[in-house]
Amino acid sequence: MSFLLTRKEMEEKLGRAFPPTQADVLLEILDAIRQIEVERAADARELRQGLKALTGEVRELAAAQKRTEERVEELAEAQKRTEERVEELAEAQKRTEERVEELAEAQKRTEERVEELAE
Repeated sequence: MSFLLTRKEMEEKLGRAFPPTQADVLLEILDAIRQIEVERAADARELRQGLKALTGEVRELAAAQKRTEERVEELAEAQKRTEERVEELAEAQKRTEERVEELAEAQKRTEERVEELAE
């Protein structure tokens, strides 16, 4: 059930209440108002559709952001493990160098001992 009058119904009512020239002018004004309302309704539908699409895109972006943050956290943890491993390797390298020095000193003592025995 529509509460809006058809154009014909408006014509009849205006024709009974006003002289023909005034009724025609009022009818033109009402037609313009009706057209504006039709356009506003179309604009409102378009805005609702755009808002719905935008809302979906924002949800997708939020999900992507969450995945990115999770991945960054994983990478940060991997970086921490890598740094710890590098530290362990540096300590092992230091121990190896110390051991090489000890072996070099032992080699030197051995060579000195061999020379003494050779003499």
